[in-house]
Amino acid sequence: MTICDLKKGERATVLRVETDELLKERLRMLNISTNRDVTVLKVSPFGKTFLLGAGSATVALRREIANAIRVFRA
Repeated sequence: MTICDLKKGERATVLRVETDELLKERLRMLNISTNRDVTVLKVSPFGKTFLLGAGSATVALRREIANAIRVFRA
């Protein structure tokens, strides 16, 4: 399951991030990394962008990136 499978208001724990190391590091700086909780705050029309709450950060991700983040629904 990925972030794209979650609906607005759902919370999940990140299992792994399946991207290159540069993007992994950038996401890690935004509190999106293994064993961290994320909450879907909003999904844009047609599911092209996801607004996430990750710790104290609010992060917008494109579908391509959100699809590379494996999660476990809490």
